[in-house]
Amino acid sequence: MNKYQKKLEVSISAAVSAGEILIKHSDDFLQGSYSRKESYRDIVTEADKYTEKKIVEIIRKFDPAANILSEESGMISDFNVKSKNQYWIIDSLDGTVNYFKHIPFYGVSIAFMDKKKLAVGVIYNPFLNELFYGALGLGVYKNHKKISLQDGKPDNLLFAASFSGKKFGKNRKDEFEAFRKVNDSSMGCLRTGSAAINLAYAADGRLGGCWGRRNKLWDVAAGLLLARLAGARVEYEIVDKTKNLVNFIASAPSSFEFLKEKTLLKN
Repeated sequence: MNKYQKKLEVSISAAVSAGEILIKHSDDFLQGSYSRKESYRDIVTEADKYTEKKIVEIIRKFDPAANILSEESGMISDFNVKSKNQYWIIDSLDGTVNYFKHIPFYGVSIAFMDKKKLAVGVIYNPFLNELFYGALGLGVYKNHKKISLQDGKPDNLLFAASFSGKKFGKNRKDEFEAFRKVNDSSMGCLRTGSAAINLAYAADGRLGGCWGRRNKLWDVAAGLLLARLAGARVEYEIVDKTKNLVNFIASAPSSFEFLKEKTLLKN
């Protein structure tokens, strides 16, 4: 058996369980309150907290000593601690604003990192019943069907951007300018509100690529692996270890240099 098979199964079980909660209790969650973190669009609801608790519970049952980096609980603030070589990285609801506003672009994201190498990734959109999953040595799938990225030149591809959750980033003008350049030189550029879904759609061939600056690691960890397994060219860099912030590009190979040039990815 592949060394990551069981961890993949646990990740799928946890993601589906969390997704079922999001659907079943959506009316209850959406009638509740929310609080803001770093910007107007960076919010947290009871849905985020409740589903994260469920995911942690399932992972802990499988591995009581598991190291977990999660968005809301923040059990581990720096995933690069030298004495810790294996991590589960979870975002129980990526796209909280979309969920809160009844827009079906959101997902549960779970990744497993082994010695600083992304090894397992699962993204589940329960509203659309789309389960994306993969692991090193096992390939990448959507709902039990193997998937792959669509290669091509920019003029035949659609892209997506993930902006930082901060209200004002020091390179905010650069972000909007990059968005304009990609949008004007391709079939278009989207901002869906979920970096995880962007990466899953890139892996599935719907998007030709996506990028983000200073995104949270838990938003993109699973998707970066899935995109790479699907054939994307992927580059990412941890630009703030304390806050777990990531710059990344995942693209169809033939459009990677275009996307990198237009987005001018930098800290």
